Amino acid sequence: PYLEDEELEGTKLDKSLLAGLAMLAIIGVGLPLYWLGEPGRHDGLIKDTDRIFADRGGELYTEGSDCQQCHGAEGTGGSAPVTITDAEGNFVATVAWAAPALNTVLSRHSEDEVRHVLNYGRNNVMPAWGAPGGGPLTEQQIEYLIHYMRRIQIPESELRDIVDTGVREGIAEHLGTSDDAAVDEWLGAVDAVVEEARAMALAADASLEGSPEGIRRAGLELLASGEAPGSELYQTYGEILFNNPAAGGTYSCARCHTYGWSFDATTDGDDSIDGHAGPILDSYTVGGGFFGPNLTGGGTLDQFETAGLHADFISAGQSIGQTYGRGGSGGNGQMPGFGPRTDDDLEVTYPATLTPDQIDAIVAFERNL
Repeated sequence: PYLEDEELEGTKLDKSLLAGLAMLAIIGVGLPLYWLGEPGRHDGLIKDTDRIFADRGGELYTEGSDCQQCHGAEGTGGSAPVTITDAEGNFVATVAWAAPALNTVLSRHSEDEVRHVLNYGRNNVMPAWGAPGGGPLTEQQIEYLIHYMRRIQIPESELRDIVDTGVREGIAEHLGTSDDAAVDEWLGAVDAVVEEARAMALAADASLEGSPEGIRRAGLELLASGEAPGSELYQTYGEILFNNPAAGGTYSCARCHTYGWSFDATTDGDDSIDGHAGPILDSYTVGGGFFGPNLTGGGTLDQFETAGLHADFISAGQSIGQTYGRGGSGGNGQMPGFGPRTDDDLEVTYPATLTPDQIDAIVAFERNL
């Protein structure tokens, strides 16, 4: 026979109730502790997933798709062999086409824009890698590559050094000397021209007092129109920035707006390698258009009513599906932005590739092409 009623309803029941109470105590203490750790566990999962995706993207970049063959190790820039043909498809030459750096690509483009280029290619030079464009990579593999690009973005200080080194090289070539002091003196003269233009703008419109941005934009109008003393020097500075050779022209305008610039078309290469006798071009039509539109003949004046609006566009770039200027179509966002870019989803602000003053100088140059 089982236990007597007295024992069942006494010590046995007491033990069962105490066991239940102990379990409730464990649950009452343990469950809140579990939930306290849940946010950290979730954040850890996100970070670990990002790490895994970036690792896989790195493998694709270096081995699977061999992106580094053209864009360099960790996206520092490089070159790609490209065959140039004429309008009828006849062979012209084999060239080394400068491939841009990708370690600042998220400063210039949104991830959607990067995804579009990976999927569909760009300018018949960058091939389509994603399945939507007929490429070999799946949607997930494209995401891996984008996560890898997040990882390799360089800090602002390093970016500034790269851009400024290219600018100084351009100034040295313009001056015909590599003397640092001469380059510094020339840049100082440019700064003086800017300050004088801004002083003129303020003198002409006292309402600008206390508005540095308003003074900057008004001074730019004077420099772009040639009304300010030293405008020619300032526009020369803009031309040097337009043709900045740093990182294969990644931070220049010429690589898209000047045909032949990206493959050094005015230099006579080895005929046995490029298959072409003499240089491909005798000279460049600066800003004459190629992948990007023709900027000459007042085209920028027609598109942007003011120099300030022109500068705003260069800073922000072309966004997918959005119009710009007086009649620019939305397109697919392949014109990069050269100002800072904030990714709202990631809550990250990527540094500008060009400063506002550098963008202004480019605007002054382009409005006089």
